[in-house]
Order: sequence, then structure tokens, then C-alpha cells
Amino acid sequence: MNETKWLTGVDGEAMLEYVADRLSPRQWVLLSAAATRRLWDLFPEGVLRQAIDFAECSPHPLSASVRAEWTAKIDAAVLKAVTAAEVAQREIVRSCDPDAADLDAPVLSRPNQIAPAFPLFQAASRNARNAIEWIANALTEAVETVRILFREPNEEMFALVRQRVEEAAETRTGANRAANNALRLKAKGDEVADEAAGAKNKRVYESIAIEEVRKVEEGTRQRGGDMDAEDKRDRAARKVLAQHLRDLLGNPFNVPRFEAAWRTSTVVQLAQGIFEDRAFDRMVILADALLDADCDEEAVLRHCRGTEQHAAKEPVPHVRGCWVIEMILERYEALPPEKSAGKKPRPRRRSRLDDLDLGFPLDLGDDRLA
Repeated sequence: MNETKWLTGVDGEAMLEYVADRLSPRQWVLLSAAATRRLWDLFPEGVLRQAIDFAECSPHPLSASVRAEWTAKIDAAVLKAVTAAEVAQREIVRSCDPDAADLDAPVLSRPNQIAPAFPLFQAASRNARNAIEWIANALTEAVETVRILFREPNEEMFALVRQRVEEAAETRTGANRAANNALRLKAKGDEVADEAAGAKNKRVYESIAIEEVRKVEEGTRQRGGDMDAEDKRDRAARKVLAQHLRDLLGNPFNVPRFEAAWRTSTVVQLAQGIFEDRAFDRMVILADALLDADCDEEAVLRHCRGTEQHAAKEPVPHVRGCWVIEMILERYEALPPEKSAGKKPRPRRRSRLDDLDLGFPLDLGDDRLA
């Protein structure tokens, strides 16, 4: 790792490997909380969101008693949160009749009758039930990420959070896909039922229904096993990690200066408000306030304005713990000097590609996916 790679690179794994043994407990919490926020929309208003905010806003590592208190609050909030998620998802797929998912045959008035659209309605109902069950599972997995924030802050905390976030995000994707499939199948079922109502050969429409169900289910299986999509997700996760590390740590090779005279009442008030409200849209205003205070440190001003080299193509994703805000509030923790002598290599993060048995030896050396 060198300064150029740190400032412009997208391999968050390599960046984390460079600094992992020098991060403070609070930095591990902030990094873990930033990862957890990927699931923010899954959490209802209340304790679960409050817990993430509390972990982020605590300037010092939490005591064991405080961590235990919050863990108890989180556990007590799970049932209500899961129930609310199930109710909301049920409302989305209500028209697909999720409670009929166990029906294996249509209810007919005559034994020789044919219900052409039944395979579509049956599949819609099954997908609707899956959507409800899986969104509950996603929330349960997401809650575990919040609970982990109140463990001992270290690299293990962050590794566990990332693992649970990935699991919850995938389960949520499956739940949303099942809900979309349910609605699609129900709409197609209504269409087939209308068209078959006056038809003489209803078996033709039954075949159409069966084929439509097959296409939907086959498409779902293909998306679930798409290695290209898995690789894209892995690269996206590395990129996000790189962005978070840059925002939390700044430039560990050359820490920008920050003079006490720049901490005017306006600058401090703005920084405190940005931190408390996560109002990172005010960073540009903060840059102007710093200029008014005679700040001439380019790295500070560019970070506030989002004009750094790595931000040329997309906005800077700020998180609580942003190094500029921390400097203004006198909480910035510069990394200790690199421990080069006797430094043990970190185990690289595994991806699901590592678990595939391809039937032949695979040795990619330093290029191995992680």
C-alpha cells in the first residue's frame, strides 16, 4: 500500500489490511456502524435505529454495563420489529393470497373441470408466503448486526458485522424478488383466467400457465447462482469499504494540518450539527465557514467540497466519524506509526467463490479473490 493507492484505489480489503492493526476501538465501532447502515431501511423507527445512532455518537468505548443494557433493549425490540415487517410485506402481496400456498389442487365444481390459471395462482401464493417469511428472516439477521455493535470493539466485530450484513442483504433481495414474482404471477393468472373463460380448449391455457411458472422459477434460480453478479457485489463491497476508510482516516501517509484558529464558533456549530444529524449535505457550507476562518489546508477544503481525486466520478459518501468533522471537534485519532517489523499478515476476507469446488486445483496466489 502506498499513498497514491490509498487516495485513489478501490480495494478496501488491501487498505484495511494496511491499517487494521492500528485502528482504535472507536474507529472499529464507526466502521462497523457504517456497514450496518446498509440495512437502515429494514429497521423500523425506534430502538434498533436508536442503537446504531448511540453506538456511533459515543465518543469513547462503551462500558460492559452499557453494552449489556443496549443488548437487552435490542433483544426486547426484535419480536415487534419482525411482526411489523411481516405485516408490511403481507400487505404488499395480499392480493396473491399467501395463506393458500399449501393448496395443491384447485377447488372445482365438477371432477372433469380444468382450472387453467391455477398453476399461476398457486405459484403466486407460494412466492407471497416466501416473501413474508424471508423478510422476517432478513430483519432477524439485520438485528444481529446491531447487536454486534455492542460487543468488544475490534476487528472481529467488524468481520462479523460485514458477514451478517451480507447475509441480511441477500435474504432481503430474495424476499423482494419473491414479492415481485408473486405479483407478476398473480397478474398473469388473472389474464389467463379471463382469456380461458370462453375458450373451448382450456388445456392450452393450462400449458401457458405452467410454462410461465417455469420461466419465472428458472429465472430466479439463475439469478441466485450468477457468479458474475457475485463478483460485482464483492467488488462493490471493496469499493464501499475503501470509501469508508478514506472518510474515517483521511490520509494516513500525510495527515493534514488543522489549526486551532480555524475552530470558530460557526465552524464548530456546523460540524456538531452535521455529526448529530448526519447532515452531510452541509459539508459544502462547512467549507465556506472554514474559508471565512482563513483555513488554507487544501485537503480539508477538498474533502468538504467532495473534489478529491477519488471523488471525480461520484459524490463522497460521508459517515459519522468523518476525519474533517473529527478534527474540528477535537476527536480525530491519527493512526500510530506502521508496525512493519514482525507484522503478521491478516487473514483475507473470504468470498463465496472460495467455497466452490471447481474440480481442479486453484491457486491464484496474490490475486486470489477474497
